[in-house]
Amino acid sequence: MVALERQQIIYCGACGMPPEYCSYGPDFESHCKPWLQKNHLDVYKQFKETNETAGDGEQLEKPSDPWTIQERLTKFYEKYQPDKVDSVPGLLEKYEGKEEKLFTALTKKYGSEPEDPFYADSDSDDEVEDGIGNLSLSNKKKRRGAAAKKENKTDTRVIISKTIRTKKKAVTTVFGMDSVPGIKLKEVSKALSKRFAGSSSVKDLPSGKKEIIVQGDHQYDVAALIVDKFKVPKDCVYMDTDGDIVPYS
Repeated sequence: MVALERQQIIYCGACGMPPEYCSYGPDFESHCKPWLQKNHLDVYKQFKETNETAGDGEQLEKPSDPWTIQERLTKFYEKYQPDKVDSVPGLLEKYEGKEEKLFTALTKKYGSEPEDPFYADSDSDDEVEDGIGNLSLSNKKKRRGAAAKKENKTDTRVIISKTIRTKKKAVTTVFGMDSVPGIKLKEVSKALSKRFAGSSSVKDLPSGKKEIIVQGDHQYDVAALIVDKFKVPKDCVYMDTDGDIVPYS
């Protein structure tokens, strides 16, 4: 019997993908590249040499057109909430003529949109701006490197929503507390449970982020507690009212 050699597969500690796929993600320059340089320098050098060689020869064919609205929304949910991909047609029908409003709400809740390959190699800001004019909203080329790190560091956004479940029981969901520096979600959950005399738990989302679920309809009271007790800036707190994201006031 021939013994098969066991191969070790490396997964990027920043995005969770094999290194050969990292460059296709939106966080390659800001997260994946530094991680590879620090933890697997030999793999990074090999990866870099391969890319440089490919650059001198045949290049990957660039898409002739940017994503359609439906493709953008599908890619967005594939990144953050794969279980909602099937709901894309219904959402587009519901928000017909209000697509910009929909994407604004989604990016506020989950984060930036996946990068459209049509703009991935664009070096001209004018070209990117033209694309935005044609598609509206955020197909703009993302900032990378130090600028991206700076934006991520200060991007605190907490969204509080109410959901009616079975037998008309409501739950209050707090999304984005993990974007607040120095905050421990278990401590927040414990404080909410004590304040409202009910269960409160931290739930992992498919996107890798977390949310806090509190039993009962306490949307505005939760917002007040987060601002007063945990010192979250008021202008970083938003209320999700039937899909409309509005500032807390």
